Amino acid sequence: MGSRSCYYGRMLRSTINNFRALRPPVKAMVYLHWIYSFVGALTGMFVQIYLYQRFGSVTFNIIGLVFYFLGCALGFSLVGAIASWYRLDMKWGYVAAFVVLCVSFLFLYGNVSVRDALLFMFANGFGLGLYWLTLHTFELTETQNHERDHYSSMLSAGDQVIDLAAPAVATLLFYLSDDVFHLGSFALLFAVSPLIYLSGIPLFRAIRSYHPKPIDRADLRHFLHDRKNRHAQLYLFAGSANFVFSKLALPLAAIMFLGSAKNVGVFSTIFACLSVAALLVLSKYRHGESRMSFLFWTNASLALIAFFMALRFDLVMFIIFSLLGVVLRPLSRVSSHVIDLETMETLGKEGRDFFPTMIFRDVAFGFWRVLALLAFAGLVLVVGEGAVAVRMSFVALALSCVLLWVGARLIYRRN
Repeated sequence: MGSRSCYYGRMLRSTINNFRALRPPVKAMVYLHWIYSFVGALTGMFVQIYLYQRFGSVTFNIIGLVFYFLGCALGFSLVGAIASWYRLDMKWGYVAAFVVLCVSFLFLYGNVSVRDALLFMFANGFGLGLYWLTLHTFELTETQNHERDHYSSMLSAGDQVIDLAAPAVATLLFYLSDDVFHLGSFALLFAVSPLIYLSGIPLFRAIRSYHPKPIDRADLRHFLHDRKNRHAQLYLFAGSANFVFSKLALPLAAIMFLGSAKNVGVFSTIFACLSVAALLVLSKYRHGESRMSFLFWTNASLALIAFFMALRFDLVMFIIFSLLGVVLRPLSRVSSHVIDLETMETLGKEGRDFFPTMIFRDVAFGFWRVLALLAFAGLVLVVGEGAVAVRMSFVALALSCVLLWVGARLIYRRN
């Protein structure tokens, strides 16, 4: 026990020392990502639960996600294109993203209508797209390939601590809002969450300027016709589907089995503890050479448990799914994040800036996300609402995990 404690102590000291060694712009990027991730973890699952409880329809949750990802595509791709045409300074993207994300919560105050809910999803998605446009821009200008495994591991380790703290904070807010102030379960959550973005204001000055080069027609022709980009579409589709079905399946299953937002918060807090420990222990075995191996084993395992979750849709299986998922999802996310950064550089036209490829790549992401959701909405109309629809979302999640590794393997083989 003593040697194990010393090992974890050395690991923690090493992580702290590596973080302190970061240059100020990169350190500011990490801090800003943690702020964004904390609000995302605080509200992401619970927004889906709120919409389902208020409107009582899986189909409405799907439509809400369509609006969300349309906003995300415009925030990333349209704003990115405008920034390149007019050579705008991308450092202001952080400011704009945090303002839009903060203001979007105004649509959830009071008696929320269908229009209010959809406007929130669109505006919040627009802020998300703008944030990721800015983050990816500075990840690619401030970090090098040999640094990115460690950088991504650090972001993910921070995310896991956030995933531990956020459900606990959300549960406290549910208790105060509902049982103490009698405002309804979600009132304090939607009032406090946007204020957290304000803590990022002092960090904006540490971000350095970057003016993207203009996008021209040659970049578009290359993206549409280059063989590597055509092969990459499977990976982009799988990543898109995996993301959207994770955002749909997990919250709806949680509220069906656990009954209330407070119970979901307690459940999420308990299982997040295991995720933090697993990431710290296994991160030393993951490096550039083991990237594909980690991606294969984590996604194969995730696909298997998602399939069994669809097959045996009950509380016991949901606990098993959650127990394994909190260990496997962060490990898969770290590897896929590094591959995402590489594709923005390697799939572009030789001699050109990464920025056009990043923009076109997100157009593809937006297209595949919306297409996957619309196709699933059509399936729900056939199989019906409620538990059967959620079960089918776990089947879709399992298939996306398999395709994600196949697509990544195809990219690496072709490159």
